[in-house]
Amino acid sequence: MIITIDGPGASGKSSVAQEIARKLGIHHFSTGLLYRAVAYVVMYFVHSDSSNNHAVDIQNIDLSFVSEIQFRFKDGHGLVFFKGIDITEFLFDEALSQSASALSALPEVRHRLLDVQRAVAKDYDVIVDGRDCGSVVFPDADFKFFLTASVESRVQRILKDPNRAHAGHDEQYVSGQLIARDQRDSTRAIAPLVVPQDAVIIDSSDLTFHQTVDKFLEIITKKAG
Repeated sequence: MIITIDGPGASGKSSVAQEIARKLGIHHFSTGLLYRAVAYVVMYFVHSDSSNNHAVDIQNIDLSFVSEIQFRFKDGHGLVFFKGIDITEFLFDEALSQSASALSALPEVRHRLLDVQRAVAKDYDVIVDGRDCGSVVFPDADFKFFLTASVESRVQRILKDPNRAHAGHDEQYVSGQLIARDQRDSTRAIAPLVVPQDAVIIDSSDLTFHQTVDKFLEIITKKAG
């Protein structure tokens, strides 16, 4: 079974996906780790002899190594391997963020990772969240959702989230950043943010977290039954 959740930033995709995965007894597949894995390999393997790993010319990278990246689950946790070596613990380094973002904009990177991502869904029942999961990566998913919320609701969630680096910023600043991000995601040339065909749209602006999860589960249970 494949469930996809697409949607704009701070709409709650990851949190909702994790809870649905827990309740259904399936795996939450974080595809973002794969882009961080590509960045890690580029910075520390492909250009390991560089004196400045962070200043890599990503346009001229031989990306054939991507086929050697694998994603597996163990004890409910997603693990990423490169050439059989578990590199998961290194993928949360903040130093990877900029490179991962730049690499994710390259058509060839996204294309090469498609096989890696789809291979995961062949071996496991998964729920996947992102911005092109139902539209590009898994267009034939069993369940496709688009989770959205008003800018105002998303701003409040960001400001209340201790894990987000927005300390000292006011609502106006965060709102501006979020609107700009939405614009970039919706208009980018590669895998833009769109509502996937046949996706169920859920607006969580006026819903609590648990109400949102229950709405997903109601739809999934009804269709599956």
